Amino acid sequence: MTAESPKDGKRSAQPSPGRPRDTRIDASIIAATRELILETGYSALSLSAIAARAGTTTAAIYRRWSGKAQLVHEAVLSAETISMPDDSGDIRNEIRVLVETIRVIFDRPEVRSALPGLIADTVADPELHNMMIARLAGNLTAFESRFGQERRDDDQLPMLVEVVAGTAIFRILIRRDAALDDTWVNEMTEMITGRWPPA
Repeated sequence: MTAESPKDGKRSAQPSPGRPRDTRIDASIIAATRELILETGYSALSLSAIAARAGTTTAAIYRRWSGKAQLVHEAVLSAETISMPDDSGDIRNEIRVLVETIRVIFDRPEVRSALPGLIADTVADPELHNMMIARLAGNLTAFESRFGQERRDDDQLPMLVEVVAGTAIFRILIRRDAALDDTWVNEMTEMITGRWPPA
């Protein structure tokens, strides 16, 4: 058994009782994870390599995160959440803001590198899955109703977020070098808003 394969297969992401966590170690681990993702990819990434790069131990990582998937999720997807655009009355502009936010989330080199393996691990981990859904869902319920779409009772994500995020993810998975640029944002916005007349 290695330090990366705890006997029960799970470790708490909560810090153990005692002295407060050293936020400098947290930052070093996150930075090392982002660096190594770009160097090795997700599949070859190991917690021991992250610990060595960060100048800490795998035990310190496990005190903070339950495993590689949760650590990578926080390291590469933690910066933005999707929030509700302002009620400006310009539906095209509001949806473009949403599309642009999703583009920013997914169009980082470390996200592109991690995404295929991370998605597979996320599907298998209910806690991690809920974290990702919460990040993508944001606070969009009121926004949905503004353009006539209500979320179904069994849906965790608004359909609009499923469409935009799903398109971005599919594009990255199928064509790793495909651009998520201003042209993509504009075309996605026009495709979604084609049902509305110009403001």
